[in-house]
Amino acid sequence: MSAGAEPDRGIRLRQHSDWSGATIKSKAMKSTLTTKRRTVQKATQVLAVAPVLATAFFLMWLAVQPLPLHLIDQCGNQRNPRPSASIIVVGVIEADTLVRRPIPMHSDPTYPLQLRRLTVRVENVLKGGSLPKAIEVYYFTFAGGYDGPRPLGFWRVGDRRILWLRRDSGVLRTVCDGWDGCTDGVWSGAHPHYKPDLQKPLDYALVDLLFTRGEGTVNENSFGTGLDEPNPQIPGLLTYSLEKLKHLALTEHGYVKSCACRTLWIYTVDRIDASIQRKAGDAMRAANCGCTKEAHGSVECQ
Repeated sequence: MSAGAEPDRGIRLRQHSDWSGATIKSKAMKSTLTTKRRTVQKATQVLAVAPVLATAFFLMWLAVQPLPLHLIDQCGNQRNPRPSASIIVVGVIEADTLVRRPIPMHSDPTYPLQLRRLTVRVENVLKGGSLPKAIEVYYFTFAGGYDGPRPLGFWRVGDRRILWLRRDSGVLRTVCDGWDGCTDGVWSGAHPHYKPDLQKPLDYALVDLLFTRGEGTVNENSFGTGLDEPNPQIPGLLTYSLEKLKHLALTEHGYVKSCACRTLWIYTVDRIDASIQRKAGDAMRAANCGCTKEAHGSVECQ
């Protein structure tokens, strides 16, 4: 080999060395990128699963935590809760505050509830003795989807309601939870001086409150719509209600008078004793109620 060829060989050796180094560096970079990509994918998977795991652990934690004031929901109770009330009040809702959510339902831990607290300005005590002018009332209602009648909580701040209550763990709570079977709206206004006759069944007091115009703002449509038939099983209550309806039909006008006349008309055709039918008819004539049955079956009165 000639002496002149040696420099070319040195150049080739250096080039080969440079190529080998570049190849090693390229492979190292590809390996690093692959490792980083896999790390990002794992991190993404962990982030996607993390909320689900956190929610599951949170619900498990809630299931073993004691509720505030040791209250337990009564959502699985199917019986009529009102007779169990030791306290019954008429009051105005001044606040409705969330206490805790979600809370697993006692009878079905997979279903979430919420515990709420009402602040109520008491206007009348129908049962239960003396109470402060402002009380706090706890209740459980649904925190998820539901299908059924009106649940607790379907009211607005400022609404006036009758509340059936009991004491539990040193606080007041509604005698029902979930579905609203223990409160009624009062749309006839305030009755600040009303005192129930404790010698008569509670239904007499309900007729007094719901069938008598009170003070302050009155929702005319709701007042009229609320003039329903009372419990016919209570002796004397139908006759008592007829007198109240007759007074409304004589003294009211517009929608409230129309509703009072329509309820009286129902008594005239209902299958009850003949004396009630006669009294309802007499009340309609005294109040000059004019009722006609429309072709589609509804009854219009004025």
